[in-house]
Amino acid sequence: MSVFKTTRHLLFAAVALLSCSAQALPNTDNTSIEVLTEHAKQGDFEYVISALEAVKGKTVEQYNLLISALMNTDPDDAEDAAEEFITAHSKDYRAYHMHASVMGAQASNSIFSALGYASKAKLSLETAVELAPDNVEVYQALMQFHLMAPSIAGGDMKEAEKLTDKIASIDPQEGQFAKATYYLQDKQEDKASAIYTALIAQDDTKIRAGLELGTHYLLAERYSDAFNVLSVLLTAEVNTIDDKASDKWDAYEENKRYLLYGKYRLGLLAVKSGENAQTGIAALEQYISEYTATNIDTASLPGLNWAYLRLAELQLNINEIEKAKFTLASIKREDDKRFASLLSDLKKQIKKKA
Repeated sequence: MSVFKTTRHLLFAAVALLSCSAQALPNTDNTSIEVLTEHAKQGDFEYVISALEAVKGKTVEQYNLLISALMNTDPDDAEDAAEEFITAHSKDYRAYHMHASVMGAQASNSIFSALGYASKAKLSLETAVELAPDNVEVYQALMQFHLMAPSIAGGDMKEAEKLTDKIASIDPQEGQFAKATYYLQDKQEDKASAIYTALIAQDDTKIRAGLELGTHYLLAERYSDAFNVLSVLLTAEVNTIDDKASDKWDAYEENKRYLLYGKYRLGLLAVKSGENAQTGIAALEQYISEYTATNIDTASLPGLNWAYLRLAELQLNINEIEKAKFTLASIKREDDKRFASLLSDLKKQIKKKA
């Protein structure tokens, strides 16, 4: 069994670092943040890697982009780059934050080396806390480690609970989300649901709270409950902010990212449950359209290939064979083995029905 029950939260937190300000990146044709981000959105990770690997004296932002791309192509190379990141930026908490996410992913993929990777992840997160003692993100990542890792790997539920209090002392709202997450992991669902219900009732937290609670129900295969929560996001809106220098940008980008993820989850829910296919199709079509047009960083969101795959699955489920074929034609080269397997199976199913 993997040391981590899941690395989803650690990876989400670390990849979110890619939304850091881009001014440190040189504005050249192949290394500008805009160009690299666009290629990453399209799943062209090799372009990002080729553009950045040979760059000397990489900035924090460049390392984050490079490692994120490598995580999608070669986790071992990502591990090497993460070690270099720490050496190059030993006083920057973001280096340790990203390093921890890579170690967590490696732990989940390696039975024999899992404990060693988990130990490295924990050490990096503790170092990040020392370097940024007032930063909520690093406490959140360390809390997730303690929640997700078994005790043999250093996980400790009591430490996780203490960290929720620390988070609340820095940011009361984030403290509420941390408490809800802790209660879910500690099987105190009534307490978690009460917190989420209160958060869903507030305009500034309803999208994120709906996504988190809906995702919990989805993973628990409580599909009806998941649909009731996530379907509300289909008609939810976030007022667009175009000025990235605006003091409202960070909140907008975060909320938009949660909304997009919620729509993808709604489509995935329709696939997993075998129900509400039309709603799932509508959600994925919105996801694809908005993902393509959005001005936010999409590095931590499912790529277009996954959205097209899930959409084709739903179209096949309601016997829209030609539409499913057309959707699959939009998929670009994908090196992920799990994705390739699902795609191959889907093509066989379509061929049988055609």
